[in-house]
Amino acid sequence: MAKKLEIGQKRVVGFAGHSGCGKTSLCEAMLWLVKATDRLGRVDQQTAAMDFEPEEHKRLYSVSSSTNDITYKNMQYFMLDTPGSSDFIPEAKITLTVAGGVVMPIDAVEGPKHQHGVLQEFLTERNVPLMLFVNKLDKERAKVDETLTAVKEQIGIDPVLLQLPIGKEDDFKGVVDLLAKQAFVYSDESGKSEKTDIPADMADAVEEAREAMIERLVEGDEEIMEKYLEGEEVTTEELYMCLKKGTLSGELVPALLGSAYKNIGVDRLLEAIKGAFPSPDEEAPRPMVDVDSGEELEETVQITEDGPFLGYVFKTLADPFGTVYYLRVMRGKLASDDDYVNVSRNSKERMGKLFYMRGKKHESVDEVGAGEIVAVSKMKDMKTGDTLGAAKHNAVLAPLPEAIQMITFAIYAKKKGEEEKMGQAIYRLLEEDPTLKMERQEQTKELLISAVGQAHLDVTIEKIARRFKVEIDFRTPKIPYRETIRGRCEVEGKHKKQSGGRGQFGVCWIRVAPKPRGEGFEFVNCIVGGAIPKQYIPAVEKGIVDTMLTGDLSGNPVQDVQIELFDGKYHDVDSSEMAFKIAGSQAWKTAFEKSEPVLLEPYIDVLVKVPSEHMGDVIGELNSRRGRVQGMEEAGRYAEVSAQCPQAEMHDFSQTLRSMTQDRAVFTTAFSHYEETPPDVMKKVVEEYQRSKEEE
Repeated sequence: MAKKLEIGQKRVVGFAGHSGCGKTSLCEAMLWLVKATDRLGRVDQQTAAMDFEPEEHKRLYSVSSSTNDITYKNMQYFMLDTPGSSDFIPEAKITLTVAGGVVMPIDAVEGPKHQHGVLQEFLTERNVPLMLFVNKLDKERAKVDETLTAVKEQIGIDPVLLQLPIGKEDDFKGVVDLLAKQAFVYSDESGKSEKTDIPADMADAVEEAREAMIERLVEGDEEIMEKYLEGEEVTTEELYMCLKKGTLSGELVPALLGSAYKNIGVDRLLEAIKGAFPSPDEEAPRPMVDVDSGEELEETVQITEDGPFLGYVFKTLADPFGTVYYLRVMRGKLASDDDYVNVSRNSKERMGKLFYMRGKKHESVDEVGAGEIVAVSKMKDMKTGDTLGAAKHNAVLAPLPEAIQMITFAIYAKKKGEEEKMGQAIYRLLEEDPTLKMERQEQTKELLISAVGQAHLDVTIEKIARRFKVEIDFRTPKIPYRETIRGRCEVEGKHKKQSGGRGQFGVCWIRVAPKPRGEGFEFVNCIVGGAIPKQYIPAVEKGIVDTMLTGDLSGNPVQDVQIELFDGKYHDVDSSEMAFKIAGSQAWKTAFEKSEPVLLEPYIDVLVKVPSEHMGDVIGELNSRRGRVQGMEEAGRYAEVSAQCPQAEMHDFSQTLRSMTQDRAVFTTAFSHYEETPPDVMKKVVEEYQRSKEEE
């Protein structure tokens, strides 16, 4: 067994960026470089070790995070490959919370995309060092300068270039390392470079680029900058020291060059990660929150080998045969078969077998140290976002980044009798994917699932079908309309039945009036003189309330109505609770018809975060959906538009918004209130309800 490395010889590196920029390909190239795989994996050929789910093979892009680790030149690199499609960015953010540094590939042809900017903002907030890898330089029309200019203009960061390309497009064959002032050429796809002299025709360009790089690097160190300004030679070691200092502070974002597909520049990237990214014990301290209140504490966690064990669960993988939990050791050591505490849930856990996850394969390990990524199975009560400790504690690591679900559908089992099986399968997927939400709509009796986007929902349903053998379909959710009245009236409700023996008799008079919107139902007993005995009055109310649950217009509940019971008749022998319950029901049905019944529709508060240049388009779209814009606020490159919109008009808003803004906007919703439905909308809803009753 290989000798365990010290904490300073480890790096935990995330790979993040827009879908298609080369994150997975870069990880595959690193695996191939150290012969950790028997072939150079290709995403487009479904041979990637990091993309092993069938849903990823179908789409040819990552839909979930995966982990692997390699040992290269006496350093251990834990790789976190994250998805880049907008539907799966929330999962990427969750995974990146445990990264010590992040490499962000940029397509040298396509340039940076919106998700690069979203992730860069997230990493900046979390104080996670960032490095760019300008990828696909072997492709036609690949440009370094234009790509880095676009990064500055579109993302707002000014990278410091550490390399120059040797050759371009089909002739791209290596890089000049400006730090070492050395050329590295690649003759095959092994990923191993050969040191050579800098090409003569590049000498001037190299000197100019190196001077520009040095000026950027020394800015963060007064002593070295003074040495440089006095004309003294700055050593390579000093430059690396400046580079690491600037990267850790966030002042510098280094940029390297290469082609993951041809395995060019990958070994140099690993060297840069070693030199510029922090070892686990150098990473920024993680914030802690109170386990009960969720309030942030002054206490933080610095990754260290000393002290009692502390770990953080950042990913869960569920299937019918068990659950695998991915965690990072934040402090101390973790050993299999030892007892620990789930601090988040105040429960005891016996640690199962530990293993390094390498794509879909794994390697067992008895003990792991601080900073490492490890997986464990067969745990009793654990979920993504949980903090584990050696003993009970009042603080846990900060909660998961919030995910915004932008679509909601009603789901049901295709085969009758599989509803329970479907529910169990969805529950298991919710354990795995905290970016999903599920709830039961009590009024419509539908099971609703909310996802980040359509692809997220499709992948979820495919996973359930594949892993749990349950076919699920989905449809547009029913709108939970309500009904009410605008008019007033007094009516009689009578139930009289005589069929031999004891009969049934009950008469009630009610006075009906509308209440202000949102005030609900009020029943007022105005009976005097014993017109209806006291024991029958609750029956009248129950008859009315039960009937109001299914309105005549749309089958939905009635609200915002006041009913006064002011008179009635009874019979000493034939009256009963049931008779007065039926009388109350009949009275309400008559009163509803006479009191100008109307349909109410739910309105939701909508908050859209959108690039400023698309704000006008979004406002126009909201107006076209009968929305009312409540406010607009611009902040930098983005604007926030708040509005109130009918829920019925917003089901496909997510797709329209993404198309309108090139997938650069997000929105949140929350229930606001009920409003009277316009006559044309009301007519359609009522007609549809009547047709459904006839079909039944």
